[in-house]
Amino acid sequence: MTLAAWLSKYPDFMRADFQQYYGLNIDDIGVVFSVHHAATLAVMLPTQSRVISIAAPYASWTLDNHLLAAAVNALRDLVWLESDYKRRQSNRPKPIEPPKAKSNTDAVLLDSDDYLEQLKMMREVAYGD
Repeated sequence: MTLAAWLSKYPDFMRADFQQYYGLNIDDIGVVFSVHHAATLAVMLPTQSRVISIAAPYASWTLDNHLLAAAVNALRDLVWLESDYKRRQSNRPKPIEPPKAKSNTDAVLLDSDDYLEQLKMMREVAYGD
């Protein structure tokens, strides 16, 4: 389901990511490589990929990002604490925080029979069965 959702929402990002990270053209899905293979590759894209950065920005923050934000926050707090008394009465610097995880509004509740039916329909579309 992720592959279809990302292809419909972010087709240009998917095209660029598949080309950059895998050397594959997404137009070849179902011809040169299977839909299953493409779906596996899509969910395994690196956290710094275009699709992950836009679809799940909270997941694209690496350890480096967290450490840099912590260092900048500490430095800003230190400068604020060392300032004169009047300036310290003003607002404390706002910390840099990672993006928040957003709730998945695309999620659909399916029982196992409905899920299998959806997969069957996707296979029929992909393979022409």
